[in-house]
Amino acid sequence: MQLNKKSFLLASTLFAAIATAACFSDSEVTGVTQGTKGNAILSGALTASRTLYSDTVYTLSGYVKVQSGATLAIQAGTKIVGDTTVAGSSLWILRGAKIDAQGTAANPIVFTSARAAGFRKPGDWGGIIIVGNAKINRTANPIFTEGPQNTAENYAGGTNDNDNSGTMRYVRIEFAGYDVSGGQGQELNSLSLYAVGRGTTLEYIQAVAGLDDSFEWWGGTVDGRYLVSYESGDDHFDWTEGYSGRNQFMIALQTQLIQPRAGTGTLSTDPRGFEGDGCENNKAGCTFANAPYSMPVFANFTIIGPGAGVFAQADGNGSVIRRGAGATMVNGIIGRWPLFGLSLRDAESNALLSADSVTVRNLIFSDNATNFEPLGTNFGSRLNDPSFSIRTVTGVNAMFANLATTSLDWTPATGSAAATGGLSSFVGTKIAARVATFFGGTLPATSYVGAADPTGTKWWAGWTTYVTN
Repeated sequence: MQLNKKSFLLASTLFAAIATAACFSDSEVTGVTQGTKGNAILSGALTASRTLYSDTVYTLSGYVKVQSGATLAIQAGTKIVGDTTVAGSSLWILRGAKIDAQGTAANPIVFTSARAAGFRKPGDWGGIIIVGNAKINRTANPIFTEGPQNTAENYAGGTNDNDNSGTMRYVRIEFAGYDVSGGQGQELNSLSLYAVGRGTTLEYIQAVAGLDDSFEWWGGTVDGRYLVSYESGDDHFDWTEGYSGRNQFMIALQTQLIQPRAGTGTLSTDPRGFEGDGCENNKAGCTFANAPYSMPVFANFTIIGPGAGVFAQADGNGSVIRRGAGATMVNGIIGRWPLFGLSLRDAESNALLSADSVTVRNLIFSDNATNFEPLGTNFGSRLNDPSFSIRTVTGVNAMFANLATTSLDWTPATGSAAATGGLSSFVGTKIAARVATFFGGTLPATSYVGAADPTGTKWWAGWTTYVTN
């Protein structure tokens, strides 16, 4: 069929209009403002599913909330920045919503400060918050996420431990965290996980220079693996309110305290590698005895503190288990903490130890001021049992191929104690039942301790960073 000139021009105009609409579809999505080419602003409620593309830098302005029924997909290599001029700018995945953020080792997805490199600080933006529908052990309802009352979300009443909030894979979260309560314990973390279910996939995630905790779980059952925390303003890994997920291959490194952005909050006076709580008595619907107990599994972890002289007070523990919390900690390294390597506190957590619901096996302690908190009101020394296969090794740096942040290599050095001494089979132990159905299989036991296989892939290489500003 032949077209005359007029018909051709009309067809061309229609084609251009359609193409333009397709290219700039961001402007037609609720909560998105299209800027210049390659830039877009996300704000308010995202009510429809959408995709963020790697050729555009997206700015989170204020509390950006993906609503129930919507999925936020993010292409590998995409950069999302938090607006430093709007306090607490953050991304929320609400109950019933999903995130599909799947980067690669070569092209991770990066959430970071809107400020230029060299001028970034902890607290520049809020972080990522996911609210799921799994169980917690607080009985009150409603129970709100930490944050201003006009932005908080109810995470009580969940019933689905297999709830799916989506996937995060090869994701970095940099310079996040925000104190929303003026020092009253209400903070946004780098990654906050409220009642998140086991259908969610979390792997290859790094938190860098956050103001508060790097990873915190409030109840829920979500599993994780290949998690990295660098220079946390408070705890590297924090759990409470009945969290019972399993996590394997975890790294935490603290060498300094990086001062946050003025007006965004203050650094913790009691930073820790791990901090576990059951259910805090001063919260509505909480007692130390509330079930389900906080009973996570942490396997193959390397948790390295800063040594003496960094923290302002005589504090800084590798791991604290308290307030009715339990845990399984196996095949790990806790080193260079200036107070205690491991502290077990409160009669309720001590009772769980007696019931074998606090299980500590095949660890290495290295260069801690004291490995176990002394007896008294605490029960740390009860963990110093020869049958638990806990070793003390002098010289934490010598255990690894390289601990210089410019070229970190967590592989055990030749002849390192970390290359051997792991609990290589869970058969016949209570651990076996706790690690079933982990990422579609069973959490593997290892003959080594720590986060790195002496002869395996350097799983942290290529996608992690160790910047401080």
